[in-house]
Amino acid sequence: MAHASFDLETFIGVPPEKVTSFLSTLSNHTQIHPLIVKITHMKSTVAADGSHVNHYKITDRMKQGPFMTTFTYSVEMSINAKGQIVYDAHQSPGIFLHNVTTCIPEGNGTLVKERVEITAPGLLVKTVYKQGYASHQEMFTKLKALLEGTPITSK
Repeated sequence: MAHASFDLETFIGVPPEKVTSFLSTLSNHTQIHPLIVKITHMKSTVAADGSHVNHYKITDRMKQGPFMTTFTYSVEMSINAKGQIVYDAHQSPGIFLHNVTTCIPEGNGTLVKERVEITAPGLLVKTVYKQGYASHQEMFTKLKALLEGTPITSK
């Protein structure tokens, strides 16, 4: 297995509670994530530390060369004791993304910081990194525009 990671951040001119609420409601991600086409809540559980974990199946659509590919993967989402949103995504064949998003009060808004750690087979890690980084950059742009009530400009 190979590893890669990336960090993103953006400032959003709304309170941290609003950003955290939006991002921790995973069904909202269809509005901001360019690959997601469907999110299905499967169940909720309680972790050993007492935090609530929501389990989802997510369907993405991605262009690969001249073809459109649809794939489904599982995600567990929780908010840890530090108030960070933690997403763990598992996809075949052996792809795992661990995402920690932090919403930090800053001035009249929120600094949103994200760290994504990728584990994937060596032949796939570069593709997973490129697609993940590009889609999360677009996601942050759309999140900012949506929460601040400004038009989303297309690329």
